[in-house]
Amino acid sequence: MNKENEPKTTRGGLQAPENAPLILRSAEEPLNSTSLQNGSNVNSPVDGSKSVSHWGSGYNSQAGASISGHNVFVLGIDGKPLTPTTNAKARRLMEGNQAKPIWNKFGLFGIQMLVEVGNKTPTTVLGIDFGTKFEGYSVIVGTENNLSVMWKLPDKKQLVRKLKERSQLRITRRRRTCRRRAQKHNSIKKGFIAPSQLMVVQSRLKAMQEFFKCYPITDVALEDVRFNHRDKRWGKNFSTIELGKTKIYNWIKQNAKLHLYLGQQTPKIREHYNYGKSSRKNAETFNAHCSDALALALDIHRQNRIDPGPFIVVDDTYRSVRRQLHDLQFSKGGVRNPYSSGNFKRIRKGSMCKHGQLCGGNNIRNASFVRNWENERLSRAISKIAWFSHNFKTNIHFDREVPQCNQ
Repeated sequence: MNKENEPKTTRGGLQAPENAPLILRSAEEPLNSTSLQNGSNVNSPVDGSKSVSHWGSGYNSQAGASISGHNVFVLGIDGKPLTPTTNAKARRLMEGNQAKPIWNKFGLFGIQMLVEVGNKTPTTVLGIDFGTKFEGYSVIVGTENNLSVMWKLPDKKQLVRKLKERSQLRITRRRRTCRRRAQKHNSIKKGFIAPSQLMVVQSRLKAMQEFFKCYPITDVALEDVRFNHRDKRWGKNFSTIELGKTKIYNWIKQNAKLHLYLGQQTPKIREHYNYGKSSRKNAETFNAHCSDALALALDIHRQNRIDPGPFIVVDDTYRSVRRQLHDLQFSKGGVRNPYSSGNFKRIRKGSMCKHGQLCGGNNIRNASFVRNWENERLSRAISKIAWFSHNFKTNIHFDREVPQCNQ
């Protein structure tokens, strides 16, 4: 492969596909201005609204799409987030060799400065609406909603099933009359979080960390889920959720100012700002979860209502099968074969490609198995996959059309 044809890499060293030109428009805003104004890249929060305009670039762009507002996140020369800028300003900076292109794990385009610039940033708020299966995140920089994300959490029931199978195998192995190590008497350590809850906590932290890497967040607003342990004894297992919640709160307090809201306050705030709410929790629309997150973010500084900005959906439900000593079922001849591993052809399972998310493969046919956005497993020749990435699994990876804000 010639050097000029080599794919560019992101700041994390991952290959970033670029099969479409950057679509940039003219603007007059300075790079790190603190007076951000609402652009035309907005959508109505009620059903039947128009689709959101394309805000990305590179492989997330669509030819002829209209772009406005401060859609490009900016990192300083030291990697710290600065005020987002316009596409036109980003293009001029790259043409002047003052910035280089980068992509975040949401698949969105940004730039990193190669020269020193001012570090003064406007008030930036991250609104969060936690849930059991689906969550909403919304970022407000100044007076613009720069990004809203619907986050699909991993399935806890699937992990509980795997833990039960592992426990049964361990009990069976301990009862065999053969040479084995002595049984350990493990005690629960202080601060122990149940594995099913820890998986959800880590998924939430993964989402928030990426927001903090791209935007100069100063405040975080979220709904505080509470439970009466004293009067409702049937909720004794809720304590593990409290431990996970405390871990998330402590992480936020180390990076920004935390603002907590009660559950009964959220619908009142949302109605005050006239944002809709979908009755379908699994609907991949802005009104499903992000409307609450945007309303909470606005309420911190009592801002006026703003129109929703770009909206994407992230699917974090997939978890690769961890390596086991052998398969649970005997194969022909009464032999248990080695079962799975975390990689295929030295590529980590869960990595993204053009066709979907890598979930395995067949060494004999030299074919990889990927899951598309509809969670269908497809077979693709490993030699025909041009690139792999550790980005999140988002709906903009599989179609060039920008997802609509409400449907």
